[in-house]
Amino acid sequence: MRKFLAASVAVLLFCSAVFAQKTKTKAILGFKAGVNISTFRTAVDYPDFDVSFKLGQVFGAFVQIPVCASRFTIQPEFLYSQLGAKASSTLWGDATFRYNYFSIPVLVKYNVAKGFDVLAGLESDILIRGQLKQIDKTTTVTYDMNDFDFAYTAGFSAYSKQWVFDMRYIHGSQDASPVADVNTLYNQAVQITLGYKLLPKAKKAKTAK
Repeated sequence: MRKFLAASVAVLLFCSAVFAQKTKTKAILGFKAGVNISTFRTAVDYPDFDVSFKLGQVFGAFVQIPVCASRFTIQPEFLYSQLGAKASSTLWGDATFRYNYFSIPVLVKYNVAKGFDVLAGLESDILIRGQLKQIDKTTTVTYDMNDFDFAYTAGFSAYSKQWVFDMRYIHGSQDASPVADVNTLYNQAVQITLGYKLLPKAKKAKTAK
C-alpha cells in the first residue's frame, strides 16, 4: 500500500510540472519549513482521557501555479509532517503520540490584497510511522493505525517577492487511534511555515553589435 502511494506522489509531481508547461503559466517552485502545533479531537468526551498539544516539524516543497487572468493560484505541496498529541489516560498513563506523515495538500489561494492571500484546500496524509512514547518505553504502532488520513485545511499567507509566511488549520477526518475499539481520535493542528520561492532568472537583454 505504501509503495503504491509513493508511486502516486511521483506521478503527482510529474503532472504538476507538465500542467504548468502545457498551460504556459509561470509556475514557481519553492521550499518551506516550520512547525505543527498538533493535538487530537475525540469522538466523545472520554472521562479518562486528557489530551494536550505537542510540537512537531514540517518541511518540504511547493509549486505555485497561477490561474490565468485571475487572483487565484493553485498550490500543491509535498511535505514531511509530524502530528500527534500528548495525553494522559488510564490505558496509557502519561504518553506522547508521535505520528509522521507524508502530506500532500492541494490548496486554492485567493489574493485579497498586495502581499496577502487566503487559502483553503484538501490534504492527503500518508502514514510513515506511528509511535507511542511512555515513561518507560516507546512502542511502534504503525500497523495498528489507518495508513491514510484525509484532512481539510484553511488559513492565510503573507508574502514578499521571495518569502512566504503561512498559517493554517488542519482538520483530520479519519480515526488516528492505535486502539480504535477503545478510543476514536482525530488529528488536528495549527501549521506555521516560512517558505522561499525559487524565482526564474531574468533573461539578459542582447546588446546590438
